Amino acid sequence: MRKKHPFGFYSFLFIISLSIFSIGNLLERDQSFLLLTAYISAFVSYLFLQREKEAFKLFLGVGIFLRLLLFFSLPSLSDDVYRFIWDGTLLMNGIHPFENLPGYYLDKNISGISQTLFDKLNSQEYFTIYPPINQLVFWLSVSIGDGNWLMSTNVIRVILLAADIGSFWLIVQLLKKYERPAHLAFWYFLNPLVILEFVGNVHFEGLVLCFLLAGIYWLHDLKKLLSGTAFGLAIGTKLLPFIYMPFVFLQGLRSKQWTISIIAGLVAILTLVPMVNQSFVEGMQNSLNLYFRKFEFNASLYYIAREIGYWIYGYNKIAQIGPLLSLLSLLSILGISIAAVVRKWEVPKAFLFILFSYLLFATTVHPWYFIPLIAFGILSGYYFPIVWSFMIFITYLGYSENGFQLPLSWVLAEYIVVAIVLILELKGRKPLINQI
Repeated sequence: MRKKHPFGFYSFLFIISLSIFSIGNLLERDQSFLLLTAYISAFVSYLFLQREKEAFKLFLGVGIFLRLLLFFSLPSLSDDVYRFIWDGTLLMNGIHPFENLPGYYLDKNISGISQTLFDKLNSQEYFTIYPPINQLVFWLSVSIGDGNWLMSTNVIRVILLAADIGSFWLIVQLLKKYERPAHLAFWYFLNPLVILEFVGNVHFEGLVLCFLLAGIYWLHDLKKLLSGTAFGLAIGTKLLPFIYMPFVFLQGLRSKQWTISIIAGLVAILTLVPMVNQSFVEGMQNSLNLYFRKFEFNASLYYIAREIGYWIYGYNKIAQIGPLLSLLSLLSILGISIAAVVRKWEVPKAFLFILFSYLLFATTVHPWYFIPLIAFGILSGYYFPIVWSFMIFITYLGYSENGFQLPLSWVLAEYIVVAIVLILELKGRKPLINQI
């Protein structure tokens, strides 16, 4: 007999659906009050829906439905998609996307390249940073979209929707391996930020996460070739997953599976081969240099170091602070990797704290950067990433018609709340989420 759910249950389903639809299709990112109201409504509904433990198939359908609601409009919270379309258009015209800065092509009469599209770019002054796997998706989306930006975006969304469903399935399977309830996977699949950032704003961390979870899944099954290939594809999609490889290698030395990290490295290198030339190397080098020496957004330790720099030198020392923090981040990652192997941490827990450490030292922490923490946290019993997924939305409140300005007090509040929850969890206290 089909279980009957209370009226409040369906009310929360309606509220989260209306909120997600509004954020994705009706609101602009400078409408701070309405955005915050809609997101709080979605998040509160998400929390209360978790109280229902026996609605697996229904929640799976709801998660897919909420993502499909975002297919009606171009992303409003992020403009990264226009660089995706720009790069894909260059590839369609047989042009290597790393050869020149975007402005170079404006007067070249290239089909699909226009002033209108150029004006949408948030990256007019630097080379693309997207590896070949991304570029393949960009090319495919533009090929199918044929000049229709929404169609091209939705092609990417279909791929990310498939990746999101794949991530959900893998989380369920891994929860079973760790002898934890399968319904915990809905802490990921119904999370409003996950829905909005991956399928909604078309960020490829969703695809990266699917590859990483597949790598962990096959690692547990001792399928070295499949696991290494999945990790390699994750690195080939975004270079960031390379931070997990020291742990994978060190753990492999202990368990005689060290070849997994070697396979991952080889696969990652192979994914780069189609686009590797002098332009690719120079363009990627310039982009990474700008990333570590110029960009700053929603940081933690960097903002503290920056204020110290202002106090001592009177100006922003990011050109020196950024590389220094990168070095400290590397040392921290290596230290956590060694500790995780010595203490025999499960893989998701190791990945959780490796990524968390990286984000602490980063000069730029966009909302979609940390979302893999949610999946790793669910698998390892930590819920502070879910709290962070609520708090980090305040970064969108910094947008206005005149640009972006986020008060440091808001960033401070974000990190203080996350730190408190993390400390409580590390001390072994049950999070409030467990009481829902």
